[in-house]
Amino acid sequence: MAIQAATVGILIDKSKFEPEVALGVAEAIDLAMTQAQYVTVPILDARLHEIRAELRVLEARFEAKLEAAAKELNAKIDTRFAELEAKMAELETKLVRWVFLVMLGNVALSMAANTLMNAFK
Repeated sequence: MAIQAATVGILIDKSKFEPEVALGVAEAIDLAMTQAQYVTVPILDARLHEIRAELRVLEARFEAKLEAAAKELNAKIDTRFAELEAKMAELETKLVRWVFLVMLGNVALSMAANTLMNAFK
């Protein structure tokens, strides 16, 4: 352990510690300083950089999952629209048949009514 000579000198001169006591206090201070985990600006910057990198990775994964879900949803919507269009085409065909049958029935009723009217004249 690198004890600062100045620290021992201060403890002896200003605090009037015995040299052995000053040396013990200086060693305790030195040990506390070396084992302390101070957060310095470069360490904090490095940790923030790591967090940002992790966030970018998570964002990319989230975007990929979101894109996949959107594609899946679009495929389902396209399938449903195709089914709906097929049903609408089927209904249109049925509607055209019914309109044709109604018109044909109307012509037949008109002809029958005209024939009856002509027969009663």
